[in-house]
Amino acid sequence: MKKFIFILSSLLLSFSLFARDPDEGLIKSFSSSFPKAEQVHWYEMPKAWVVNFVADGIRARVVYLKDGKATEFTRYYFEQNLPFVIRSKVKEAYPNKNIFGVIEVSILTETGASQLEYYIKLDDAKSWLTVKSDTDGNLTVQEKYKKVQ
Repeated sequence: MKKFIFILSSLLLSFSLFARDPDEGLIKSFSSSFPKAEQVHWYEMPKAWVVNFVADGIRARVVYLKDGKATEFTRYYFEQNLPFVIRSKVKEAYPNKNIFGVIEVSILTETGASQLEYYIKLDDAKSWLTVKSDTDGNLTVQEKYKKVQ
């Protein structure tokens, strides 16, 4: 049993010694795209690098493929950062709900096309609601939950 624990510990230690950082080119690309980034943390996935950070007070995440191409950019923020057109459409459609938070997702495809979506978290005294919006403010309900009373 002691040999097994020793071997397992040795394997875990050796894997942690081979942890890699992203290559210098990727770090430079990120730094030039987000010069004000703070609290930067890189994570390696099997086919991509993920970097979490804060820029201008907004928490964000970028996914880079191993070849260095950015494929997804996500930002997490509050009502005041939501574009005016979308915020006004949400307030019009859901006048009795508060905008609790927003998840903005930008996806870049291999063809170069981009897609931007907003997931707006709403609440009131009785429920939570997630509404998805495109850039034109077209709204669709994604989730509904009742709060425990």
